[in-house]
Amino acid sequence: MIPLILSVALVANPSLVPSELRVAPAAAIAPAPAPAPLLQGVTVTLECTAKASGKVEACRVMDETHPGMGFGDAAVALMNGAEVEPGPRDMQFARTLVFTP
Repeated sequence: MIPLILSVALVANPSLVPSELRVAPAAAIAPAPAPAPLLQGVTVTLECTAKASGKVEACRVMDETHPGMGFGDAAVALMNGAEVEPGPRDMQFARTLVFTP
């Protein structure tokens, strides 16, 4: 009989339950944060010089979609030292590189 009376008292007045035993209402529980989206559509536009010998050098970033994340440096590293078809003289060109996951 006593357990029944205590149960009724706790239901009628929840402040009698110690705070460390109380269950937080569902609305007070924060949902888990959404996972970070995959990087899609990452592009870097470079301006480079193609030497008459066909060697590519002096590349610099003109534009990038995600600055500060290292894609510009990676694009420069990919293009500097690359080879193109030799020409009659040194020429400047622009190239857009697209990084895909």
